[in-house]
Amino acid sequence: LSLLEMHQLQYVLLNRNYSFVDKSEGSTEPPIVALITLVGLSKAGSFLMDCLSPPDTKADTKADADAEVENTNSSNDSNLPLDAIATQLASRPKLLYWFLFQVFTKRPDMYVKFPTTSVPPLTITNLHRAQFSLFLDYANESEGEVISEPMTSTSMTVDSDSPFMSFLRATIPHGGVDAVTVRERLGSYRGGRTDNPVFARELAFVTEKFGKGTLDEAKEVLNLYLLGAKNLSMAVAFAERDTTHSKDLWKMLVEHCTISDPSSDASEKGALFGSLLEAAAHCGADLASLVSSIPEGMSIEGLRPKLIAAIADYRHKVRIHEYTADALAEDKVSLLRELCHLSRRGERGIDMKMKDGAHKKESQSSNKLSLLQRQRMKSGTATMRHPSSFSLSIR
Repeated sequence: LSLLEMHQLQYVLLNRNYSFVDKSEGSTEPPIVALITLVGLSKAGSFLMDCLSPPDTKADTKADADAEVENTNSSNDSNLPLDAIATQLASRPKLLYWFLFQVFTKRPDMYVKFPTTSVPPLTITNLHRAQFSLFLDYANESEGEVISEPMTSTSMTVDSDSPFMSFLRATIPHGGVDAVTVRERLGSYRGGRTDNPVFARELAFVTEKFGKGTLDEAKEVLNLYLLGAKNLSMAVAFAERDTTHSKDLWKMLVEHCTISDPSSDASEKGALFGSLLEAAAHCGADLASLVSSIPEGMSIEGLRPKLIAAIADYRHKVRIHEYTADALAEDKVSLLRELCHLSRRGERGIDMKMKDGAHKKESQSSNKLSLLQRQRMKSGTATMRHPSSFSLSIR
């Protein structure tokens, strides 16, 4: 790697004549694959990210791209086009998946963020579609063996976005990956089961953000959070966030926490409903309606301390909002005073300038008038001292 960087020999990696021949397997590997095999993923990833350059939009066909690589100038020898690397890694899908994820996380400026154009290049959108398929193939290998656990208070934490969710959030608006296609493929991959934990959060995210906003879609998203992801806090946050169907979603939540599992005893149902109260208090929901919907005979352990803590937390949040509003009002008043003061100073300055200009004009006119008077006086005295003579000669 040091030799390549010192002598700027990166263009050699784009020449297919330098392919590596594996005699044991009888296969030919592209130069990029050979480099990764030689130095490892970590060092090769850093090297490729440092030398990465945007794809060439002028080369529309594969032949044009190969010709462009062959005619690489010395000034661009240190650059490795994104599409050229992806073409070499196409024979190794896992390496391509690794490389595109590295580009997505470390070089988003040339993959998902385009400050100078609103329409990404066609090469980039094709790579988006390829990466989506690779996500379906490899992103869930470790999650395929997830064991379904009952929803308790331990499943209340709101996790951050998964890498797949971050990818969908960034690429769907560009048009390379269509939201309808994503929903269809995720649904078929999950087998149509609502309780399947595989890609439950991703499907819920796409349905919520890019769906039609109907009641059926809202119920589908809520079931994905409750039955698929088994995350009560996410379900409560979604019910509070969807103001259009919030009433129906809260009704579903209460039914899920009270009569979802008839085989469970009253204590388990009470623990689940207590977790619902905690999640609702954390999201700022209406606790009075939830308490009034507690069925008769249900025992919730520690209900009173939970309600007291929720009310105290609510009062604390209200107090914070009040302090923030007071500080905002004080800042607004001070800014208005400052603007008023500056505007008054500006008017005074304008008035002073106008007065100064009028005074200068008056002084100039008075000076001219006095000068004219002096000239007239001088001419009058001159005529008195030297009277004009008149002579007439008659011949």
